[in-house]
Amino acid sequence: MIIGLFQRHFKTYKGAKYIPFGIKEYENFNLFIGQNGAGKSSILECLNCYFNHTEFIYHTNEKRSEAFIAPLFLIKKYELSRYDKKSQALIPIISNFFINTLDISSHSNYSQYSSFMDQQAYLKRISESHYVFTIAFWPQTDNSSQHFFTFDNLLKKKILEYPEIGIKEYESSINKLKADIQKNYKFLYIPVETSIEDFLRLESKGMQDLMSEDVKKRIERVLNEKHPIKGEKVVNKSILDIVNNDLETFIKDVEKTIQKIDSEYDFEKEYKAKTKLTANHLSDVMIETYFSKRKLKKSGKQIKYLSAGERKKALIDIAYSFLTQEENRITKIILGIDEPESSLHISMCYDQFERLQELSNNFDVQTMITSHWYGSLPIIEQGNLYHIEDKKDIINIEQFSFRNYFEDVKGTSSDIHFKSFFDLSSAIISSLRVKKNNWLIVESEEDKKYILKHIENIENLKVLPVGGCAIVKLLYNYLYTPISHNAEKSELNGKIFCLIDTDFQGVGSVNFLEDLKNGMLKMRRLQVMENQEIQLHKISTDIKFPTEIEESLDPKAFYSALETVIKSSGNEKIITVFQKFKFDDKAVNSYIKGDNSIIYPDTTKEIEGNPKHLKDTIAKFIEDNKKKICDEYCKIEEIEKPKWINEIEIFFNK
Repeated sequence: MIIGLFQRHFKTYKGAKYIPFGIKEYENFNLFIGQNGAGKSSILECLNCYFNHTEFIYHTNEKRSEAFIAPLFLIKKYELSRYDKKSQALIPIISNFFINTLDISSHSNYSQYSSFMDQQAYLKRISESHYVFTIAFWPQTDNSSQHFFTFDNLLKKKILEYPEIGIKEYESSINKLKADIQKNYKFLYIPVETSIEDFLRLESKGMQDLMSEDVKKRIERVLNEKHPIKGEKVVNKSILDIVNNDLETFIKDVEKTIQKIDSEYDFEKEYKAKTKLTANHLSDVMIETYFSKRKLKKSGKQIKYLSAGERKKALIDIAYSFLTQEENRITKIILGIDEPESSLHISMCYDQFERLQELSNNFDVQTMITSHWYGSLPIIEQGNLYHIEDKKDIINIEQFSFRNYFEDVKGTSSDIHFKSFFDLSSAIISSLRVKKNNWLIVESEEDKKYILKHIENIENLKVLPVGGCAIVKLLYNYLYTPISHNAEKSELNGKIFCLIDTDFQGVGSVNFLEDLKNGMLKMRRLQVMENQEIQLHKISTDIKFPTEIEESLDPKAFYSALETVIKSSGNEKIITVFQKFKFDDKAVNSYIKGDNSIIYPDTTKEIEGNPKHLKDTIAKFIEDNKKKICDEYCKIEEIEKPKWINEIEIFFNK
């Protein structure tokens, strides 16, 4: 995928600049926020120009001959085999130059690329398993020989040191790499304003570019498969052979006829062009023709006749539906979307961003999104956020990781924090006006999965993970005021339940807004009692013994999931520790620590020291492997529903 972007003089960006997509960590999900005109959309338009040959938009009054675009690609080393042999020789050299040789601080001309130096430390950490490479696009053809822009002379000298490339092979190797980029990457860009013409073009392009590679290969296999054809003698020919032979015979007959009229006529092929059709040519035409006769409709209307917001939603839905059909596609898809919330009712924003995040996290699609809907910030768990500001023609880009975003953003002068909770709470309230939507707001993605495994029969339930106890509480306070007003109550149809773990830091001792009398909003925390039963308590109750959702599940199923993950971990130390314990059939919850643990020491095994310390080792393993344990737990078919889940179901169905 793309790890960064070198560019010069494109639209908002005056001069040369490197924009890293992740300084400390690579992420598939990339969200750009900021004021209008700051330069968010320019990044997507720049990539669209590079991949899809759209117009290069020059920064006003700058030298056009200096303008270029050069994305920095990141691939895993085993993926190198997917490239041409000439590219395979070239990429490691380019990678070593950018990661190990290039010293941005050594030359004043490199100061505009200072952000690459920030990213370079991360690239060095992953250099054992990854390569990086780039090739520039110059809109002015007289500079097209400078393939590596500012570093062209330095890098060309390095490349020519390798005898397998040399001066004779240099340009052909560069051209092979350019061809490989076009073959291995597809960039689908959905702009903020999608006209009817744009929509039809994107719909057609999207269906072809996003089509399952398995389907394409199957079509090509059918076209290339040999069959016995009877003639004077039986000959094995493919459908493609027959089509090419018939076309060749036809064109020669036509040529003979027209040359009788004037011998100067001929059907001469273009220089180096292949005269025969390939299976790849025909599969693309067949797919395009097939979809031209099948128009997607919604409520009986062709999509092109819907509103701008509905058309954009349809394009995103099409992309989602196509891309989720194939998890291991070879072609890398980059999805660029300008303001997916544009012209969309605010109640639908959450669903839109949830799908886009799922594409990134579960289906390996790199997404590059601009947005003014700050409500997406609390709901995204994995990805990078870029806050872009234009300060007197100098564009400043701050980067944050969503993994610890709300910690990193503290102390900044930005009002992002306020906007994010206001926008998200507004979207939730609006969704309750549209129809009976029920919201269950939890801390993490694992909380969501555990609850969805057990909870049943709740109409239009949306389980929303927001990244921590403090954020759940903050969102509860934002929702409290509008829902508490009697005027609002008559317009709202669903309910909201906020659920958190119990921990000393998260629960706190400050006064907290209690349940609404109208029964539409409630907040509870998981709490273990003296009899080891897990209950749902108000924030203000005196009983505050630390309790997490991993400790509040079906004990037998949780033990089974934990055992599976430990055995498959390859960690001999934790495997040995776990084998010194047995499962307690009388356990009523899934605690590991303490006297009421689901495990107890196996007296037939030798245990040195206090078993409590061994349990601490297992508890640490659980903390480090929450996602894997959760996934294994959710695979188990027969699981007893925890009693506290029943209480949540009663709240929504009352």
